[in-house]
Amino acid sequence: AYKEGTFRDVSSKDWYAEGVATAYELGLMKGNGRLFSPSGSVTLAEAITMAARLHSRYTTGKDAFVQGSPWYQVYVDYAEDNGILAKNEFADVTVSATRGQMTHIFASALPAEELQAINTVTKLPDVSTDTQYVEDIFLLYRAGVLTGNDAKGTFTPNATIQRSQAAAIIARMALPELRKTLNLQSTEAKLSDAVQP
Repeated sequence: AYKEGTFRDVSSKDWYAEGVATAYELGLMKGNGRLFSPSGSVTLAEAITMAARLHSRYTTGKDAFVQGSPWYQVYVDYAEDNGILAKNEFADVTVSATRGQMTHIFASALPAEELQAINTVTKLPDVSTDTQYVEDIFLLYRAGVLTGNDAKGTFTPNATIQRSQAAAIIARMALPELRKTLNLQSTEAKLSDAVQP
């Protein structure tokens, strides 16, 4: 159970508080003691771990992973065995994940029928047909999982992803009721929506 003060560096007033609480309660993310480190970066290993936990809970109702050495290997093996990752897709999973890479990993954690479109998104300011993982990015925008960094839906696919952003995104993956409807062409987009990932 998550309650106010579980993490000293997360306040109920923070835009990502709901995502952190949900990710924590579902066992998709953990902190380091009393700290969540919301502005810290997410490694590829951590993104794969979240995706593996989500997939396992969705398909079996539990997560029975036993960590070994290195700690993330059990999650990488599971992801490769269950079609979340291709074999040896990433040469080094200890590096920081980009927003595009994390989207690619998360998009394969649930079957397509769980990511039905609730938005019509046909273009984004910084995503083109040449952008790596373009199909996964548009899939999660249309599903209401991704909202962008501003009212236009700017995604910044090559930027690293923060833990606060990852928490909001994995929470929306897990609970469809948290997903966002978008009107990216509107000049009256609410500020609360514009600043979220």
